[in-house]
Amino acid sequence: MTALRHYISGTDGTTPGIGGCPFDMDKLQRDYVDGAITPAKIIHLDGITSDISMDVMPLDAYNGQDVLDVLACSGFFETSTLSFRIPNLQKPGAARASDVWVAIPDNIVVPKLVQKLHQGAVDRIVISSLAFLDGGGDADKPRIVQAMEYTSCFIKCVDPTSYGYLTVFSFSFVKVKITQVDIKQFSASGANVETGRYVYEFDYNNSSGKKM
Repeated sequence: MTALRHYISGTDGTTPGIGGCPFDMDKLQRDYVDGAITPAKIIHLDGITSDISMDVMPLDAYNGQDVLDVLACSGFFETSTLSFRIPNLQKPGAARASDVWVAIPDNIVVPKLVQKLHQGAVDRIVISSLAFLDGGGDADKPRIVQAMEYTSCFIKCVDPTSYGYLTVFSFSFVKVKITQVDIKQFSASGANVETGRYVYEFDYNNSSGKKM
């Protein structure tokens, strides 16, 4: 996994920390607390109330109700390959998914996450990506352009004490559903138009995937 991170990691996936945390938490906290950055992702956890709702343009059933800011998120899918340098990659192993790691601001959700770590699963966790694409009208709202829906999730790690104002947690899951919207920009009409939507779902419980 460490070797693979050299190929897929982003700017915040470079410094492994406590419990295997993949983020540079000092940089994240400095950017969020001192720099007051605006996160571009939100997270919703079924059955866990955050008392925070955001006015966003929804994507299907995904909306801004009971959500939290996501400062960093890491999770990937992989399969065994012979070499990164062989033109025709062979896949002798099954597909695998890593745990999902999420960094959030400290919030009333944190003790509930610790409770869930000791008491069963979270039925559904949705991480949504936002973009300011809709202009005009009486209000400008961020629009959900991608939703990662994880089902039958087990909280595996919660660290609310190591990083000051931030909490890091990780979870495993059984099924993932990815919904992605394509947007085309039209400068003449002053609007951004949805031109397509792609949905893919994979269930690791029975090793089956489907496109919808």
